[in-house]
Amino acid sequence: MTQDAVRALSDSELVNVIAWAQAEQKARAEKHKQDTIAKIRELARSIEVGIRIEGSRGRPAKANAEPKAVKNGR
Repeated sequence: MTQDAVRALSDSELVNVIAWAQAEQKARAEKHKQDTIAKIRELARSIEVGIRIEGSRGRPAKANAEPKAVKNGR
């Protein structure tokens, strides 16, 4: 698709194209993630290593909690 083709789209068509492209990006990222996980599992099995891949990322929930109030400013 060229810039001229994008400019020729109506506003509603442009919104649809953007939504479709974002959905495609998300689907490709998920497929890449699943392919990578499958390769990791295959490699781990080939050297007889057990692995566990969990779906959470980022800091633990406890680290994200609000800090407790400090008494007497100390």
